[in-house]
Amino acid sequence: MKTVAEALAVVLARATLLETERVSLGNARSRVLREDARADRDLPPFDCSAMDGYALRSDEQHEWLELVGEIQAGNRDEIVLRPGECARIFTGAPIPAGANCVLMQEDAEVSGNRLKNPPCGAPTHIRRRGENCALGDLLVPAGRRLRSVDLAVLASCGITQPLVSRRPQVVHFATGNELVDPAQTPVDGQIRDCNSILIASLLAEWGGDLVHQSRLPDELENGVASILAQEGFDLLLLSGGASVGDYDYARPLLEKAGFSVAFHGINLRPGKPLLFATRGRQLAFGLPGNPVSHAVLLRLFLAPLLATMEGADASHSFLQGLVDGSAFQKGNPRESFWPCHADCEEGSYRLRPVPIKSSGDITGITNANALLRIPAGQGLQQDDPAQFLWL
Repeated sequence: MKTVAEALAVVLARATLLETERVSLGNARSRVLREDARADRDLPPFDCSAMDGYALRSDEQHEWLELVGEIQAGNRDEIVLRPGECARIFTGAPIPAGANCVLMQEDAEVSGNRLKNPPCGAPTHIRRRGENCALGDLLVPAGRRLRSVDLAVLASCGITQPLVSRRPQVVHFATGNELVDPAQTPVDGQIRDCNSILIASLLAEWGGDLVHQSRLPDELENGVASILAQEGFDLLLLSGGASVGDYDYARPLLEKAGFSVAFHGINLRPGKPLLFATRGRQLAFGLPGNPVSHAVLLRLFLAPLLATMEGADASHSFLQGLVDGSAFQKGNPRESFWPCHADCEEGSYRLRPVPIKSSGDITGITNANALLRIPAGQGLQQDDPAQFLWL
């Protein structure tokens, strides 16, 4: 049975890099940039004031200075200060010729049209041309999933149509006769479908485009027809039916729909029945229906797969912490990724496993913000070092 690392390697090896497109900045958040973004000019483009105040010379000898003008941000009027002169200036306005110092407004003593010359000392409160970045500097590298601050940086260098990966097109079916809409009151053995909203929200966060989502009963032919009706997608997700019971239809559904199974089952707790299949460039996961298994598997496999398809870094960024608790004193034959709460205390992370009754206990995971990695066959004691992933 494959380890998590071996299974992930198989998945990522089958991923195809998606095509690129240009989108507006307003539509670029969470998209992956596919070309380096470089500064098209020095920033700031000129020496400018960092304060509201008065521009003058730091070596001025006159006791009182004459106010000869006012410089606002965006002002193009050229003022040249001579000895004995100063100018009113505002934040972001260009420093006039002849000045090398800005006196803060709060420190100024003004009488009529004159400013008392302070002992300014070294030049201060000036933002120098190019101190933020110079023409041609790399500002946002290709492969970055764009955040709000990245979009602001792109705007600052005039990139209004960044080149990004197109969104992966994802189809999702939640399978099971027992599932009903969350707005419905369950009766006679029914349960509310919580996996669909979990997948929809994670795809929105990780850059996937959910082009179809619906529920399927445990009925093979109807399920196959539903899959075949979907065209042009990159990734298919099946929730439920991934095990080997009489009504676990994920594998026969995919095989009858033309997919080839790459692996079925991995050495993982929770999430052992994971199924991965391919049909040309199209990929598919069969996920065990338990919601905690869903959350773990989506973090371990879906997130890096989407990143690889979009040209971003797909490696798991494991962090180090100390276990706070002794819930895993005995080792398990399977590698475990257990929901936990990670807090930074006195410079190190404390990892507190959350009490989950089973992989179906979605109520327990709401208190988790990370996944504690427990190697196969290894137990963890209080204060043992351990790896974790943000959930």
